Amino acid sequence: MISLDWKERLLRDSNDFLERKIPSGDFDFDIIYNAYPSRLENKIPRDIVIFVANALGTKMAKNHKAYLEFCDYIWKNKGTNGKIVFACIINKFIKKDYEFYFAYTKQRINDCKELSEINLLLDKVLYPILKKQPIENIEYLINWLNDDSEKVVQAIIKTILKLGKDSPDFLKKFILRLQNKWLNADIEYTKTMGLFLKCLAKVDYSKYLEIYSSYKNTREPVFVEILTAGLVIYDDLLYELYENWGKSGNARLKKAAITGFKFLSKRKRK
Repeated sequence: MISLDWKERLLRDSNDFLERKIPSGDFDFDIIYNAYPSRLENKIPRDIVIFVANALGTKMAKNHKAYLEFCDYIWKNKGTNGKIVFACIINKFIKKDYEFYFAYTKQRINDCKELSEINLLLDKVLYPILKKQPIENIEYLINWLNDDSEKVVQAIIKTILKLGKDSPDFLKKFILRLQNKWLNADIEYTKTMGLFLKCLAKVDYSKYLEIYSSYKNTREPVFVEILTAGLVIYDDLLYELYENWGKSGNARLKKAAITGFKFLSKRKRK
């Protein structure tokens, strides 16, 4: 809990930073809270950093485009706290210009090397926006799953499933739209869909099994290859499906089925 005295001081110093420091090109925002007496593991508490970030963001949002140089600087040069402040500020900005800051944030995500940084931007900046209209963004999210970065894909899947917990209707429609693309899946997309299924199994196992069951009569090799890539645990239903697919006369389908059957057989014995 931040005391009233410190809230007043932090707000006052935030305003001073905006009025005097930023116009002169001094972007070292940590001067605002460096005098704060308490530390956690020798670091300023995160709630102090977030309080300052929100104070700055609220003021900056009135003329947001004027502060992009500052935002770029703190993201690149001010370490973990800089990234937290950046995310809090852009969370304010995106409400002023959705299309510009969505693209701006996406570019930052694509440049990230650390999964923690990607998750920060998705959770703090984009998720609140996506949550308001998840169904309208289905196509955008599906296309984003084609990203070249495995870390980005992992984070997008996490965001999709988080949206699905808040909106079951979104998840149902998303999965149906996703399945419409399975027939043309290449090796990389098969791998991505396998990852999606594995993640889905952790948050909604009944939905996971429902997808497998819906393909029980399929004879399309690519569908079985995707389902095989998504195997994560033994289940009697899955065992029966793969036992049946293993009897296929289609060499490609049978190969995928045997791979899946071996996986399930090993899990069954444990």
